[in-house]
Amino acid sequence: MSARNMGGGMSAIFQLTLSRPWPWAILGRGCRVLFPSTTDGQGRSQAVRPPPGVVGHYLALQVGRGWDVEGAAFMERRLGLYVPADDGFPDGAIFAVARLSQVSTICNDSRAFGRPPEPWWRGSIAWWLDEVLAVEPLECPEVASLTPVSQDFLPELRERFTLARDGLWRPSEARKNESPAPLEASGTGQFGLGL
Repeated sequence: MSARNMGGGMSAIFQLTLSRPWPWAILGRGCRVLFPSTTDGQGRSQAVRPPPGVVGHYLALQVGRGWDVEGAAFMERRLGLYVPADDGFPDGAIFAVARLSQVSTICNDSRAFGRPPEPWWRGSIAWWLDEVLAVEPLECPEVASLTPVSQDFLPELRERFTLARDGLWRPSEARKNESPAPLEASGTGQFGLGL
């Protein structure tokens, strides 16, 4: 199903909440691979595989209330990016729609070690996004990961998707003007991580 068909006839679109600064990385820096994880009862991080039926479907990407300190450090250290503290999105807002095109692992995907390697690679189970489209932020409650978007919000999300797809809503005009600069060679980083 192409992004052109998202506006109607779609059975489900799944909500995926992302900690900051990942929304900025997706829209501001072109990140197209995510590595979702959960934390077990003893504080250990575990990679998450999506249910097989979700691959190929659309995801409503939502801004979470949390901040991924390790992710920000990765962006500063490995990619040399200056990560802004404010991305201009309200907490809980769906900021984009994307299709989950494939899932791969570090063992079966040459992009992890290729020449050049995928710059955003940072885990063991990769969720690849395509057809990413910024939409006018739609505030809605956070839900468990990969829960279908509530019927209370789905019509409005479809409308915002259609407006963005047709060029009637332009995120560059609605969001704060951001012009992130690369980090200086000193590597001190905005958050004083010293990396």
